[in-house]
Amino acid sequence: METLTSIKGIIIPASWDTNGNILSTAIVTFTEDVFAVTDSDCGRSLTQHLRETVTMTGWVSVHGSSKHIHVQSFQILDPGETA
Repeated sequence: METLTSIKGIIIPASWDTNGNILSTAIVTFTEDVFAVTDSDCGRSLTQHLRETVTMTGWVSVHGSSKHIHVQSFQILDPGETA
């Protein structure tokens, strides 16, 4: 089941090709949940914001123990910003 959800966390690399180029990203929340970012134009643009804090809205799906988010929009937060 997919639901439109907002989550906050830090963008991290999730997979690489054999040359070390980042293929996908994930977001780690402040409660240590990890959401894999699905492949989309918006999701791919997150590679430009690695290790930054973000609030993102998207469609969340859970498959077993894996959580995924298809990003609809995101906002990069300033360091120390909480909202």
